Amino acid sequence: MCVWQVIIMEFNIVMLVFKKELKDIFRDRKTIIMSVLIPIIIFPLLFTVMGFSLDKSTKQVEDNLTVAIIDAGNSTLTQFLSTQESLKLVDSTDMEADLREGKILVGLEVPADFDADILAERPARLVLIYDNASQPSQMAMGIVNGIVTTYSKDIVAQRLEERNISSDLLTPVQVQTKTMVSEEEGFGKFMLSLLLPLMLVIFSITGPMAAAVDLGAGEKERGTLEPLLTTNAGRLSLLWGKFAAITVMGVLSTIASMLGLFLSMQQEGGIFQGSGASVAPSTLLLIGLVTLLLTMVFGALELAISIYARSFKEAQTYISPLMMISFIPTYATYMLDAKNIETFYFHIPLANVSCILKEFLAGIYNYTHIAITFTWIIIYIVAAVLFARYMFSKEDVIFRT
Repeated sequence: MCVWQVIIMEFNIVMLVFKKELKDIFRDRKTIIMSVLIPIIIFPLLFTVMGFSLDKSTKQVEDNLTVAIIDAGNSTLTQFLSTQESLKLVDSTDMEADLREGKILVGLEVPADFDADILAERPARLVLIYDNASQPSQMAMGIVNGIVTTYSKDIVAQRLEERNISSDLLTPVQVQTKTMVSEEEGFGKFMLSLLLPLMLVIFSITGPMAAAVDLGAGEKERGTLEPLLTTNAGRLSLLWGKFAAITVMGVLSTIASMLGLFLSMQQEGGIFQGSGASVAPSTLLLIGLVTLLLTMVFGALELAISIYARSFKEAQTYISPLMMISFIPTYATYMLDAKNIETFYFHIPLANVSCILKEFLAGIYNYTHIAITFTWIIIYIVAAVLFARYMFSKEDVIFRT
């Protein structure tokens, strides 16, 4: 028998195993739900809820901006603040306690000699108290501080007018800001760069997990692995057939994730609102390719672990730490700016994936970074497949019950 005939025969066996495993996967509703339906649903749902929560928090602060003022001299500042419709002035005998309990968002202590200092053109000081552990209080502090700044500028303008001096002297340079994209789109892209890498790493792990566990430990529990080993299919053929089936699920999971992401970016009121217009189709394809390759890495690793495990439950126990471990390098790059990522990050497993996704989303295509990242991912895939092959070659692992 010539070499080509052997190769064709082995290929046919792999395809038979592949078709058999694929049928088994599609019979399992849990696998379809975990790999396809959840990525499509979870992205729009999660980011819509996040966007709604953010809008709700902002609106709550704007609609209920409670401020307590202790002013011994009934200063003009207090009178000015009382004219601001956005503020709700309340009485407080213990502002720090009221801040801790959430009764007020901001407190102001105005000294008795505040107006006297203003009239004497001395620096007038006041104390602004807020809870820096509370997001609403921090937001309220920014609003109140802006109002006090406006009051201060009005006093400066009045003093200059009394001296017949134009207030333009204080602003010899007037700066007009111009953003690269709209404010809404910029915020959407910023949130996308923060959350997307983390979410895609999670789905790269969970996408092939159900299929990998079922094709390894699941077959052990059902008693269908031993009959497969008695057929003409060699262990390598079984490995490649199973890995191909898991890869198909990885493709479906990636497509589902991309579809869910696309739907998230089109939603009105979502946290990514406005970001979809600036993400090119080529960028989505590159993100999909990276996610697919990463899914293949975890698919091979999970298959090897699944073959080692005695049962379905044991396999899930062994695989679960993969997600926790993967969070470490991913979170390490969480706040990195895509425009200033140092090259050494692209040599760190998973951190390089997170960084390259950030660059793609920012429209940066650094060919050195792309080459380094894809080279490492290919190495990860080869190493994971070799690990799975090693597990398949061990008698004490295959028949470990």
